[in-house]
Amino acid sequence: MRNQRWSMIWAALFALGIFSVVHAAESGWVPPGPPVGAQFTNPLHLADSSGRLRKVDDLMGARGLTVVFVRSADWCPFCKHQLVEINQRATEFAALGFPLVSVSVDEVPLVRAFVDSQNTHFTMLAVHTGAVAEDIGIRDAQYPTGSAAFGVPHPGIFVLARDRTILAKFFEPGYKVRPDPDVVLASVRTLAGGATAP
Repeated sequence: MRNQRWSMIWAALFALGIFSVVHAAESGWVPPGPPVGAQFTNPLHLADSSGRLRKVDDLMGARGLTVVFVRSADWCPFCKHQLVEINQRATEFAALGFPLVSVSVDEVPLVRAFVDSQNTHFTMLAVHTGAVAEDIGIRDAQYPTGSAAFGVPHPGIFVLARDRTILAKFFEPGYKVRPDPDVVLASVRTLAGGATAP
């Protein structure tokens, strides 16, 4: 029964993937980074808002993890708005077994300031270089070396299984528009089978 359920989920994801490829081909834009079904290989060995080093495997919930990449929790208004919106849904993601974690190109004190001001209910990680975005293949190349925004990622969201398989991904062509948090949550709810984590 469990295998049948996973087969149905994978079939739905495959169908969504086909649609994404067609849509990307029509628009001329291809979402960056590894595709659905690939492994998320970066360990995200980064400091959280308290300065404590965390790893992707330690952050996993009962079913997986939802990783949100933003440019900055300090100077990017679109990122800040997105982070506030997902914070309002953080307990739902966690209850479904796919807790949220964000990654931004900031120093730890800047992330801590955001956490304190917004009373966030999810882990926020800070990386002050573009190494992680570069490794994953989502660094926004329009910002060259020496630019104040060098190293920032194309904002996007990956939903990972516990074995780090990418179950879903959400990216938009421009940095001003972010994935709809309710669409992401609905996808996670489908992946969880509509049930809360055991």
